[in-house]
Amino acid sequence: MTVWVDPDVEEIVAGLEGVTAEVVATAHRGAAKLKANIANRTGAMAGSVSAERVGSKDAFFGMSDEGALGYNYGHHNVWSDEDVPGSHVIEKTIREM
Repeated sequence: MTVWVDPDVEEIVAGLEGVTAEVVATAHRGAAKLKANIANRTGAMAGSVSAERVGSKDAFFGMSDEGALGYNYGHHNVWSDEDVPGSHVIEKTIREM
């Protein structure tokens, strides 16, 4: 059996009524969860969490703080010469969604 799939299927689905609104709402829910997950560790980092709409059909959430990658994945403290484990709050947030 042969099935034809329109090569623009992603654009078609993204343009369906309600889909974009749900994508944006999901990004905002993710930002709220991420903020809650890091608020108890560092308020400054939580303050950098946001959700943003991209173009007319997409959205994302994340942290804009300069230390976000080191905070999430861990880093090496050169002053104390020790490894600092990451919080992995981004992965935790995604698992909770």
